[in-house]
Amino acid sequence: KAHSGEASAVSKTAGESGEKGEEKTKERVAVVDFDVHHGNGTQEIFWDDPTVLLVSVHQADNYPPRSGRVGEEGGRGAEGTKVNVPLPPGSGSGAYQAVFTRIVLPALRLFRPSIIFVSCGFDGSYMDPLGKMMLSSEDFRWMTAQLVDSASELSEGRLVVCHEGGYSDIYCPYCGLATVEALAGLRSAVQDPFLEEVNGWGYQELQKHQEEVIDATTSGALAKLQKTIGSDELYKR
Repeated sequence: KAHSGEASAVSKTAGESGEKGEEKTKERVAVVDFDVHHGNGTQEIFWDDPTVLLVSVHQADNYPPRSGRVGEEGGRGAEGTKVNVPLPPGSGSGAYQAVFTRIVLPALRLFRPSIIFVSCGFDGSYMDPLGKMMLSSEDFRWMTAQLVDSASELSEGRLVVCHEGGYSDIYCPYCGLATVEALAGLRSAVQDPFLEEVNGWGYQELQKHQEEVIDATTSGALAKLQKTIGSDELYKR
C-alpha cells in the first residue's frame, strides 16, 4: 500500500533541512506501520534512504503476497533502516507487545528520529474481515501510548498518526476511540463491549513460532541498523 499524502509529508520532512549550512545534514524520520498489510509503498519509496526508518509490523503474506519478509532491510547505505516483522496469522496481544518492546521501541531509540509517523490500521483487530489477527481496542491503546512516550523521549513530542485500514464497521469505532484517547491522555466513559470476548480467546500470549519471527528480525535488520548508525556520519548530531 502506498499513500501519497503520507509519503509526501515524510519526504518533505526528511529533506527540508538537507541543505542547511555546510553540514548538509538531514532530519531523520521514522514510520511505524502496524496496519495488517505490509507497508510496501513506504518501503519502496524510501528503500535507499538512510534518513527514513520504516518498521512494518504486519500479517505474513497477507497483502501483498511475498512482501515484507524479514530479509528486506533497505538498500546499500541504508541497511537496517527498513525493519519488517511478518507475524503469523493468529497473533495477538502477546506477540504485538513483544514486537514493540523488543523491536519497535529499541529501533526508535537507536535511530532517534526528529518526528514519528504512524501508519495506524485497525485491520489487525480480531473482528476484521481482511486480517487474521487477534488485537483488541486495548492493544491499539497500548501501542499508541508507547509511541506517544517514544515521541516525548526522542522527538520533542512530534508524532503524526495517520488512519489506514480497518474494515469492521462494528469494531473499528472502539479501536479508533482507544487510539484517540491514548493520544489525548484521557479515557471517556465509553466501554468496549467486546473486550471480554477477545481477551478470552486462546493463544493471546506470545507463541513460539511468533517469537521465532521476532528473533529473526532482531538478529537481522535491528542488528544492521545498529551497525549502520554506528558507522555513518549522517546519524551523528
